[in-house]
This record gives sequence, structure tokens and C-alpha cells, in this order.
Amino acid sequence: MKQTLLVVIIGLSAWGCKQAEAVYDKPYFDFDSLVNRQQQELLRAKVTLNKIVILDVAREEITFEADSIVLMKELDVFRQLDVINKPGFADSYNVMDGEKDTRSNLTIRKYATTEINSPVPYVLFYYQNDFGRLHRIESTYRESNTLYGTERNLLLEFDDASGKPLLARYKLTGVQKMVLSDSVTFSVEGTLVPGIF
Repeated sequence: MKQTLLVVIIGLSAWGCKQAEAVYDKPYFDFDSLVNRQQQELLRAKVTLNKIVILDVAREEITFEADSIVLMKELDVFRQLDVINKPGFADSYNVMDGEKDTRSNLTIRKYATTEINSPVPYVLFYYQNDFGRLHRIESTYRESNTLYGTERNLLLEFDDASGKPLLARYKLTGVQKMVLSDSVTFSVEGTLVPGIF
């Protein structure tokens, strides 16, 4: 069971393998820059990562200091959302801004598409007063081919107590299906705690 959990952890990390940043206009939101900035700020804050991984019913929790390699592996999966900026999806997303969140005092900006082939059907940004004060990003990322299919729900939560958003928590949940095997549900949740200066 532990070997299977380890394989999934490695597999989840592989989703986030660093790819060369594509050079093209980014009309919607620059996820690459967001992840790069957060990695730098988290390193400066000397964060400790508490990570909980659940694979079907198996659960593992670990806590460790997050260095640059750890942060890169943990956060690169969120770079996949940058696909909304690719030229193939130009003008595919409608942007709706100004809706009030019924659960908080935050405002929502939503990017949504009806394109069936888009791996990212929507991205929700929750912010306070100004879009620069992001508190949460929610989205879904889908992949499928003849051998493999997965859907991941992605969540980033920020704390802006210092005046600028600093990633405090992230979560991936979803299901993965390989041909000729059962579906596997998974959850990866990380809480980032700044060190004492």
C-alpha cells in the first residue's frame, strides 16, 4: 500500500515537472509569473510545509522545511492553468467580474469557456476590493486520451496580512482512470507556515 502511495506521490509531482515557460501573449492571467513570485516569497519566508496525501483510503501526512526544489515540485501543477492563454484558446474565455461571494466579503472574477476541448473549463479568482489582493483561486484541469483520464480540482489560498498575497494553502483533489484498471481518487493538501525571522 505504501509503495502505491509513493508511486502516486511521484506521479502527482510529475504533473508538475518544470516545463520551459512558453513565450506568447497572456491575455487572461499569467499563472507562470504567479507561481514564480510565490516560490520566491515562500523561500524568503522560510516556510514549513505540512502535506497530507490521500489515495483512496490510504493517508499519509508529512511536515518538512520547503526548499526551492520542494516548492517547484509542489506548485508547478498550478502552471498548467496557463493553458487558457495559449493561442488556440484566444477569445474562448468570457470574463465576468464584480460578482460578490455569498460566503465571504470577497469579489469574484470568473474566466469561463464552453469549448469542449479546453482542459480548463473555468477559473475563479476571489479578491478583496482590488484584484491585486487575491485570496483564493479555484479551477478544474482535465486530461484524457485513449489510455488515461484525470480530472483535478485545484485550489490556492493566500494570506495578505503582510500587504501582498502569500500562498498559505493549496489543494488538489480528483480522480484518475487508467485503461483496464479501477478509478483512483486522490487528494493532496499543503499548508505553508512562515518561519520566524
